[in-house]
Amino acid sequence: MPIDDLNALGQKMRKARKNKELTQQELSDLSHVSVKQIANIEKGKMNPSYLILRALAKVLHISLDTLINPDVSLEDEGVNQMKMLYSSCLPEMRDTLLHHTQETAKELTELSEKFKTIEPVSEV
Repeated sequence: MPIDDLNALGQKMRKARKNKELTQQELSDLSHVSVKQIANIEKGKMNPSYLILRALAKVLHISLDTLINPDVSLEDEGVNQMKMLYSSCLPEMRDTLLHHTQETAKELTELSEKFKTIEPVSEV
């Protein structure tokens, strides 16, 4: 992995860890990855294996794609969480999840449009 990508990975991991309000030691305890490895990853000094990344991503509740893809920001993590919800759902329940998600999105869009058309009441 190029050094710029290692630095980006380290920054994302540090930010995700701090967002979860975890110390390196706490992340280590939960992920079973050594503190030294976590520190080296965060400093961009280590190219971690898939297994290490998977363990860290699981504890941090972020996707591997978010960690390793420089084009995906932590702010875009909602998209990845939706993917993870869908893929972790039992196959026979996925259609139900998708249908309800689509209906909720439609209702939210309609509600948003209603609020845009309501004119503010002027005070007399």
